Parts: sequence; C-alpha cells; structure tokens
Amino acid sequence: MMDTKGKNTPENIELAFEVFRANGGNKVRTIADLGSRGLRISRLTLDRWAKQNSFYDRLVTGDSRFSFEERMMLKLVAQIEKYEKYFDAKTELDNQAVHAYTNLLKTVIELSRKLKLKEKKSTPEQLKAEAEKILEAEYGIKR
Repeated sequence: MMDTKGKNTPENIELAFEVFRANGGNKVRTIADLGSRGLRISRLTLDRWAKQNSFYDRLVTGDSRFSFEERMMLKLVAQIEKYEKYFDAKTELDNQAVHAYTNLLKTVIELSRKLKLKEKKSTPEQLKAEAEKILEAEYGIKR
C-alpha cells in the first residue's frame, strides 16, 4: 500500500499520468486503478493534475517525463502487482504463475542493479541503449 501523505509528489502525479494513459484517458477508471494501487485521489485532484501537467497533450503526443528505464520498471512493477492480487485470490498453488512472478522480480532486481552502476555516468540515450542491450542479450527481448 502506498503512503498517501503528501499526495502531490511528482512521483504520484507521474504515476497518475501513466495510469491515465494506460486507461486511455478515462478518468473514472484511472481513479479506480489508482485507488487499487493505494493512491486515493478525487476527480477534482485528477482534473487539477491533468491541467497542470498537460495530461491530455502528453497523451496525444506520447510524451512522458519518465525515462525509458523508469517506464519499463513501472510496467514490470504493475505486472508484479497483478500477480500478487492473483495469488491473494487463489487457494492452491499455480506453478506457472509463481515462475512468471519470480522471473519478473528477478528482472526488476537485475535491471535495477545494472542500470544503477551506470546511472551517474551516462546520458539518458546511453542508458536506454544499455537497457536495450541487456534486454536483448539476457532475455531475448528486442525492441
């Protein structure tokens, strides 16, 4: 559960935008999705954040203030959260889901570790290229 004290943090606003984008700009679904992630905001707050941070313009242009690596981590973490909800609802063990879940965790940890080593020495473009090399070399994912 996310700490909701001081909701007006840049991280929460960017999370709201990413969820807003994932929900195709639908405010009702965005508020519900954020609530399920532990960030409970009102429609007025979402409207204010959308106006102040150009959510609609960014939605159309595909712009994001998160780097490639941060967006990738957000997507991985979102998938991990889905698996955790799935496990909470299950009464018996699902070996395939456990395997996929542990691989997601391993990927997040490995990419975090590898990218942090170069984070202070590299430009965003170099970090993106390095992340793509890691994904292709170690996981067979080609972008």
